[in-house]
Amino acid sequence: MDGEPLLREMGNDGTRRRSMCQLAVEAVVRTFSNNPRCEEMRASIGMLPLHLKLNVLGEMCDYPSLVAVQLDLLTDPLLVSDFISEFATDLTPLVQCFQWLQSVKQSLAMQLFHRYRTLLAEKSRTAGGLPRLDYRCGLRIGTFLTQTGWYVEAIGMLNLTTQQTRLGSPEELAVLRQLMCAQVLAGRLKHAQQTGQRVDKLNMSLLHGRPLHNLRAGIMHSFSLFYFEDINFTCSYNHTVQSLAFLSERSPPRLIIDVFRQAARASLGRRFYAKAAFMLQQAMARVARVYGRTSAPYAELLEDLAIQLLARNQVTDSVNTFADAHHIYTQLYGARNLLLSTGQGNLAYGLCLQAYVTGRHDRALQHVAKAIANYRRTLPPDHRMLVQVGRLRATIALFHFRRRSPVEQLDVAAFLQQIAQPMPLRVAWNYFMALEN
Repeated sequence: MDGEPLLREMGNDGTRRRSMCQLAVEAVVRTFSNNPRCEEMRASIGMLPLHLKLNVLGEMCDYPSLVAVQLDLLTDPLLVSDFISEFATDLTPLVQCFQWLQSVKQSLAMQLFHRYRTLLAEKSRTAGGLPRLDYRCGLRIGTFLTQTGWYVEAIGMLNLTTQQTRLGSPEELAVLRQLMCAQVLAGRLKHAQQTGQRVDKLNMSLLHGRPLHNLRAGIMHSFSLFYFEDINFTCSYNHTVQSLAFLSERSPPRLIIDVFRQAARASLGRRFYAKAAFMLQQAMARVARVYGRTSAPYAELLEDLAIQLLARNQVTDSVNTFADAHHIYTQLYGARNLLLSTGQGNLAYGLCLQAYVTGRHDRALQHVAKAIANYRRTLPPDHRMLVQVGRLRATIALFHFRRRSPVEQLDVAAFLQQIAQPMPLRVAWNYFMALEN
């Protein structure tokens, strides 16, 4: 194939411009789409460097003739795990593949789960086989699926992954705490509570006197998330404070960001508006540094800001901020992000806004309940839109419909301009604790 030598050269010569590499990728995929059964080309793609392989797979989206090729390559759990491990700061092409295949009725998430289960069964039959298929592989994929909204498959993947860990080990605890997050976000609070009981039991017996601070921070974060969705904002806030206390500058950046984000949400639940704004601003500063201001994690925090603004009765600012987040998603994922079955981000914001403008808490809940009933008639029970709408009760509880005194308005432009270098973690912690509300 004409494009193959150029692709290989791009993979080895860092002096070439990226635009040239992208043109080569497009040319190769376009040629391949005209002859998708070419075994030579399939083999060549399999031998590409990892970053080029991911770009080629992403470029295959919108080519129906290459769907089988994408599925064949992407249902390899080890390859997907490698993508997640190597390109954690930008997995846009991988998300695009999941969206595209879902849109053509090929659930990559579900097929990946089934392949993982098959490989685990094969590994159990062959002692020493597939050594790289350890718990880390399943944990990476399960975490990615949770972050991108494929909750059912994430739960299945993480349940299987617990079988890969040694009973009563820190590894089992790490998987269980992520499973708890997936169950909470899927709206399965009873299952999450049961998992939380297992985590609690392991936590007390395993971590006593051991300096596994990042694991402790993650566990407290999972419980904070659970209590938030259960509308117990006091417990959620208490657990997020404990989570913050375990963090250090050596903690994984994503863990710090997730804990800061949850601290902002829990603070908002307690009506600690200054604390909520501060922690969200610090989370945004760290996201801007690690992922950039045009990334999906940054868009997620803009959506959180939109909810904070709604809680402050700044409706116009909230709508404009949400529009900015939506613009980022569109730039990253294109028109497919408009599909409810594959869309990233807060799909339920429009309904949340409608509920808020009813002006009363009881009317807002009634509005959401009617919407849930309508969605249940037309959508499958685990559809991501229905799951998000089902979690709106916690969001509605953030709003104070009958205030005796107005909340201080947030200057959005100034707030965003002040997102520069994040404070050192201990400084941010002390500042957060010193704020009165």
